[in-house]
Amino acid sequence: MNDVTKENCHDKLADANSYAEFEGGCSFLGYVCIKDPCRPEVKPMIQECKTAGITVIMITGDARETAISIARELDILTPGQDTEKSCFTGAQFEELNKD
Repeated sequence: MNDVTKENCHDKLADANSYAEFEGGCSFLGYVCIKDPCRPEVKPMIQECKTAGITVIMITGDARETAISIARELDILTPGQDTEKSCFTGAQFEELNKD
């Protein structure tokens, strides 16, 4: 379907029955990944907390694997440190024993 224009796209693309025609004959070209950079003041603040004896953990609403990667980048997690005690999803954190 090569008759879709800026002017008629809403009408043409609104019909879900046409999706097979739109999606046919396509080739996969690759992935696009987006990463928001950490704010520059965060890493030094985490180091200050650790120097002061504060245990820093990460609680995320994102995927745990993403949180672990960011925690490593910010030195919340250091090489060899147990991720199970330092990185949690919100649901995992809520399930922890209060003690």
